[in-house]
Amino acid sequence: MRFALKLTHDEPKLVFLALVYHLGRPGSELDRETALPVEHGLREVKVDLGNHLLDESAVIELDDYQYRRLLSAIYGAVNELRVYHMRGGAPSTVKRFNETAEDLFPQIAHDPEEALTVAESLMMLHRRMERAVARAGTGAPLAAVSEATRGRRWLRWPFSR
Repeated sequence: MRFALKLTHDEPKLVFLALVYHLGRPGSELDRETALPVEHGLREVKVDLGNHLLDESAVIELDDYQYRRLLSAIYGAVNELRVYHMRGGAPSTVKRFNETAEDLFPQIAHDPEEALTVAESLMMLHRRMERAVARAGTGAPLAAVSEATRGRRWLRWPFSR
């Protein structure tokens, strides 16, 4: 099943940060069984989302595997933000995580305590995503994202802030 998630407000930046976390870890895009790169990982999602970070909203398309990986990436980014806070902004072991976090959320560069606020927002987003996908999977209306995708099943992000 494929999902089309509409991200609004600060959600594109939050998801982008989680994707930076995920992709910054060595081997994150390798298949566990074959050790070969996965066919449809999160790198393409990050590239697409990066083009829409300053827009009012962004739509990301994920298959079930990508969706599960994104949820895991969000948890990892939350953990990194907690460590950022505890170490007073000390460098992360994940490549480009601190730089991206400080670029997207400048308040944390001035006050590492603010990293907990960003982490909380990520956790809230994680919960909303899980609830939305669960609702959509139990009979919520499905909608096409565009003419080009007609005929495919899409789960629509059923809420906005």
